[in-house]
Amino acid sequence: MGAAALAALASGALYDRIGLRGLLIALPLTAAVPFLSFTTTPGLVWAGAVVWGAALGIHESTLRAAVADLVPAARRGTGYGIFTAIYGLAWLAGSTIIGALYSESLTGLAIFTVGTQLAALIAFIPILKHAPAQGRAI
Repeated sequence: MGAAALAALASGALYDRIGLRGLLIALPLTAAVPFLSFTTTPGLVWAGAVVWGAALGIHESTLRAAVADLVPAARRGTGYGIFTAIYGLAWLAGSTIIGALYSESLTGLAIFTVGTQLAALIAFIPILKHAPAQGRAI
């Protein structure tokens, strides 16, 4: 949680300076977690926990700022609700798949994690192209 707190502060400041582009750092961080965390080397496991915490801090703080910037004020409550519902369902689905893969194939788990981050990047590019450089509504 310490890593999450520090990353939230840093990513919030970055978001204020460069907008949505600042969220791109979360993708490689998240993709790196299985390669660090699912080893037998204690130092790498600790590094994986720190990287996971940092990615979580970015997700938990800066993504919500992006929702506020992308959704008109009159629809912001609905925007947060939709975002949180999709985020929660995606988290549930991803965690279920990762849990199943954990007992079957750590390689498959790593491939799934990297694949989902690539899919997130592909989905994010159109939003990024239409967003302002700084955190302000479109």
